[in-house]
Amino acid sequence: MRKITAIFFCFISIGLFAQGPHKKALSIEDFEKWNTLKNYSISNDGKIVAFEQSPQQGDGMLVVVSEKKQTDTIPRGYNAQFGPENDFLAFHIKQPESTIRKAKRAKTKKEDMPGDSLGIWTFNSGNIVKFSRLKSFQVPEENAKWIAFSLEPEPASKDSASNQSKEKQKQKDVEDLVLFRVATSDTMMFRNVSEWFYARKGAAIYFNRQVKDSTDTFSSLYSFDTSSGEVTQLFNAKGWVKKITAGETGEEYAFLFSQDTIKEKVYSLYLGEPDKSPEMKLDRYSRGIPVGWSPSENGNMYFSEDGTKLFFGTTESPEPAEKDTLLEDEKPKLDIWNWQDLKLQPQQKVELEKEKKRTYLAVYHLELERFIQLADLQVRNITTIQKGNGEIALGYNEQPYLRETSWTGKQCRDYYVVDIQSGIKREIVDKKSFVRISPQGKYVLWYEPSDSSYYARSTDINNLEAVPLTKMIPVSFFDERNDKPTDPNPYGIAGWSEDDRFVYIYDRYDIWKIDPSGERVPANITKAFGRRNETRFRYVSLDPDLKYIPSNETVLLNAFDERTMSNGFFSVRFNALKEPDLLTMERVHFSNVKKAKEADKLIWTKQSARIFPDVWISDLDFDHARKISDANPQQEQYIWPKVQIVEWLSFSGEKLKGLLYLPENLDFAKKYPLIVYFYERNTENIHRHQHPAPSRSVINKTFYTSNGYIVFVPDITYKTGYPGQSAYDAIVSGTQYLVNSFPYINEKKMALQGQSWGGYQTAYLITKTNLYAAAMAGAPVSNMTSAYGGIRWQSGMSRMFQYEQSQSRIGGTLWEKPLHYIENSPLFFSPDIKTPLLMMHNDNDGAVPWYQGIELFVALRRLDKPVWMLTYNDEPHNLKATSWGNRIDLSKRMFGFFNHYLKGHPAPAWMGKGIPALEKGEDLGY
Repeated sequence: MRKITAIFFCFISIGLFAQGPHKKALSIEDFEKWNTLKNYSISNDGKIVAFEQSPQQGDGMLVVVSEKKQTDTIPRGYNAQFGPENDFLAFHIKQPESTIRKAKRAKTKKEDMPGDSLGIWTFNSGNIVKFSRLKSFQVPEENAKWIAFSLEPEPASKDSASNQSKEKQKQKDVEDLVLFRVATSDTMMFRNVSEWFYARKGAAIYFNRQVKDSTDTFSSLYSFDTSSGEVTQLFNAKGWVKKITAGETGEEYAFLFSQDTIKEKVYSLYLGEPDKSPEMKLDRYSRGIPVGWSPSENGNMYFSEDGTKLFFGTTESPEPAEKDTLLEDEKPKLDIWNWQDLKLQPQQKVELEKEKKRTYLAVYHLELERFIQLADLQVRNITTIQKGNGEIALGYNEQPYLRETSWTGKQCRDYYVVDIQSGIKREIVDKKSFVRISPQGKYVLWYEPSDSSYYARSTDINNLEAVPLTKMIPVSFFDERNDKPTDPNPYGIAGWSEDDRFVYIYDRYDIWKIDPSGERVPANITKAFGRRNETRFRYVSLDPDLKYIPSNETVLLNAFDERTMSNGFFSVRFNALKEPDLLTMERVHFSNVKKAKEADKLIWTKQSARIFPDVWISDLDFDHARKISDANPQQEQYIWPKVQIVEWLSFSGEKLKGLLYLPENLDFAKKYPLIVYFYERNTENIHRHQHPAPSRSVINKTFYTSNGYIVFVPDITYKTGYPGQSAYDAIVSGTQYLVNSFPYINEKKMALQGQSWGGYQTAYLITKTNLYAAAMAGAPVSNMTSAYGGIRWQSGMSRMFQYEQSQSRIGGTLWEKPLHYIENSPLFFSPDIKTPLLMMHNDNDGAVPWYQGIELFVALRRLDKPVWMLTYNDEPHNLKATSWGNRIDLSKRMFGFFNHYLKGHPAPAWMGKGIPALEKGEDLGY
């Protein structure tokens, strides 16, 4: 009762404050000062919290809050990391924004831009030590007596330009490694370091010093004992050392080495132990390695947690390129598209660099001194378990299904159990998308779309029967609201018990405890509380290192009430079949939950339309909660939105919901313009906070309501083959409901706005209705017949699957349903458009081809319809987050467009006379 009362009085106080007379409307100039928070962390003992607070433009700060409610700020600090023993905080320090800006204006090269510094705050002394020229730093997970970090080498001395250039070339591949002793603040520096590695448990640091003379390169590998402070040289030879790694305790180490002087180097694998010289264990001629293959510098290399295995990547040995005797204009340059290619040429080109660096997982067994090649040209991807300790792994072969992915959009694969000792692969399930292996490797679980059920199979070769897990349970384990012409996705699994005895599977609301062997009867852990109360439960993992769910401990469940849109947390034990216990439920959205590793303390954020997601700290029951940040106190000076859910019957007879955002100073005697924004379903986002910020593609609801607009966000459901009509039935019916129900909405001053799929629906709607005075469509598909055969240039994939199986929801090919493609294409109904249209479609859009916007623009231009298109150069589907100038520009133009048509403001110059190419960049026409 205490918590409910607190919520009630909070609501009342907000409502009363909203009547205050002196609040002002947000302006575009206010955006840059609005703060955001990110990168929250809590010390292992739960006594100190750190997070970043930054304005959208300008210098931010690192905020550090202690349990004694003391707050410290570090200007321009970020990427902070606590010491595992709670005795220090290490962090980056950015250069001042003014310094960066000055360097950019001077056209400083990227590699010469002012760099970060490292800050180390030792709590016992209270001192902060700083080091400039930082490249990176590392703190071990345990026993952090030393902090290791690398610095850019000291700038070359002021000598002749040629000497500086030579020195810079020598330093290109090396850095200065500094070791900082936390207890005393003493440092040790090692120059010309090409690579270094800090063992996870903090016992040792390995590093390679690389020195060049006029003809040769020499490598020397060293170890640093963090307890004794001793430095030991382990290896010294002419050549190149790469991929240094060590076991968790630092007792074993490995690296790759090559003496090849050409660019295409072939490496050998070396292994060593403390105080012993390393031995070469594998090269291109070793037994078991595929002919022509060798260890690769491009693969990940790591020891198993128990130190008995070394995993690394192998691939075909590089061959030196033949000497090129042709001139550039004598070489043919083309792409050859072959109908039998597994991937289209554009996708191959997008993935080219990744494929050039592809490696195939292999393992070296240290005790057996045995090399085993695990992955191969068919089973190219393999995942180990138990941090490498497991005796089996799960691999898959996707190649039989790659070609059809172009039109199905599905990622089907054949899965194999791989024996780590022998490399033998055994297929366990074929042509599946959702497949998981249990933490101990006893079972493989998969979802079967054909009967909407989960199955499991033992990895024991003597027990190969597929066991149905959910087939007889009378609830659905797939997305019950799926309205796309494809098989619905499953809700997924929460995890496994510690011994693989049970798997925990989600339905829409609850969590089921199921025996993968099929011997025990399934049980509903949450006792159907979720389904009875339309509340979704999802497990919250508070320990990222834990690969199972502890059944005998109280764990945290995130809860979302679909009726009230409330969010909160319950607690439950997975070995006790009882209703979960309520901890807290509020009309907010909770996120970013993190637990202190060694204390019963949580940090988290909560937000609503009015409440900024500040940082809170509490115990595990969410009692004694305390807000420890106040990022935007200036919010109280501005008119803010209030939001409510509205319900209506669509033209198809379906009951729908939507969100209505109103200015908090709403005057019921006035008429307000309405902007309708949409995508698909959005009502569950009622408690998401949208801070004032420049647009990347869509309206900022907070900004527009502050400036006297009402914003409506309707949910949309779809019928296969009729996406456009479905949008019309939902959006227009919802708009008419508002006009009939809320007299303060000006029915003659309403507009549409959407981006991408929302942009398409905007373009479609204005071919069917003149209800809206203006429309803004970002990146709209205007012609499904041409878009169907197009390419998503960001991924290189065909767009076919989107129309047949996915969001566009046509449900068939262009030749099977040509009329559906035409009827759902705004372009073919351009003559019916009477609504002024603003579009944004950028020339580097990797999702919706730019020509889709052009097709609609040139059609409307020919028909003498009012239409404008904003094309931001070299910008993707949505404007880049870093493109501040473009985002401000879009915000101004969209605001000016809506103000003209919905508020009667004069049209900006860019709308009236346009901006000729000759005046580009000179006259912005605001």
